[in-house]
Amino acid sequence: MTHLEERLRRGMKDYSERVRPEAIRPLREPSRARRSRVVRWLAPAMAAVAVTGVIVGVSLSGQRTERPGATQPGQTRGSALKGMPRYYVTVFETYAGSRNSPIEEAVVHDSATGAALSSVRVPLVKVQGGYGGPAITAAANDRTFVVLETGTTSFFRLRVAADGRSVTRSRLRIGGMAPYEGDSVALSPDGTQLAMQVQHCPHKGSCEYTGIRIVTLASGVAHSWTTREAGAPFVISWVGNDQVAFEWEGQSQSGYRLLNVSGPGGNLLASRPIASPQPEPTDYTPAALVTANGRTVFTSNVKIIPDGHGTNTVVARIMELDARTGRLLRVLRTVTVRGVSRTQGMNSATSLSQACNVLSLAPSGVHLLVACYAFGRLDGNVFTPLPGFPSPSASGLSQQTSGAW
Repeated sequence: MTHLEERLRRGMKDYSERVRPEAIRPLREPSRARRSRVVRWLAPAMAAVAVTGVIVGVSLSGQRTERPGATQPGQTRGSALKGMPRYYVTVFETYAGSRNSPIEEAVVHDSATGAALSSVRVPLVKVQGGYGGPAITAAANDRTFVVLETGTTSFFRLRVAADGRSVTRSRLRIGGMAPYEGDSVALSPDGTQLAMQVQHCPHKGSCEYTGIRIVTLASGVAHSWTTREAGAPFVISWVGNDQVAFEWEGQSQSGYRLLNVSGPGGNLLASRPIASPQPEPTDYTPAALVTANGRTVFTSNVKIIPDGHGTNTVVARIMELDARTGRLLRVLRTVTVRGVSRTQGMNSATSLSQACNVLSLAPSGVHLLVACYAFGRLDGNVFTPLPGFPSPSASGLSQQTSGAW
């Protein structure tokens, strides 16, 4: 079994143990096909899954927490929110109001207050008896979003009205996608190009190629950067309109890389390494987003510390790194969870180790959407919890955290 296959196996086991069986209405078809779909979806999209349930012994240090819409002393509301996108969009699946099949909804929220302004249904695509789950990405204009039904070739563009009170949906017709087997997607800041993970594996345990494809939405013209080396790119994000950052998880080398995509295509691993999150014994690499000037990386890490009482203390941090040297510039948020079980389960140390991530970075590079045992925004080191996702008991599914601005 390869390192990558082992990572997926461990992730699938943890995912299955976080689901609350009593809260889930079964699909019409058996779960075997769904499990195989989730395995493909899990690794690149794990950054979009948050742990739910009761977490004991949580403490915060080194930052303030504000209520939505609050300002700091001496600031006006406008100055406190300068550079922050006006809207964020969350997308989730739910069984609420549905008998046998989930529905998927995208909801537009006011970034300052968290208020829901409008929503639209997103068609679900059933593959091999199950649904992969949604991923969402945003352009820099704060009005254009793209939703991917992970593991499928179904892409939907959302256009938000200037006042946020309405949102329209249209399907993106992207040709030449027959070998598409990826699950990571990112919309360029100018909204004209879509970067996506591609992996063509026609035979079990054998991939003809893996890489990143850049599609110009207006023309459908695509260029690809690929490699035959064992591994895959995950967590793709744009750095300006000409470069993409991604995590390369391979057998011979791993880490974050920066790829210039202004040309006609080429070798994926001709990209250059950039700062990567410090690896921890959990063997999970969190998301890392790079500012438009390519100088700064926002990421997270989680340390698991045995406390001598048969449980663990988990310390999660949202950090800012120098992209060139990897030097720690500052810690934006620290969350400490004590008394954590060492066994597998919803709130085990293994689950928590994968549940603190940066989801989306504002064009200004100052404001972040994060999911670190709570969903919200970081303005510098000030955390504001935000709404956006139904509870597991209301939705019938384990908590999902897929949002962007």
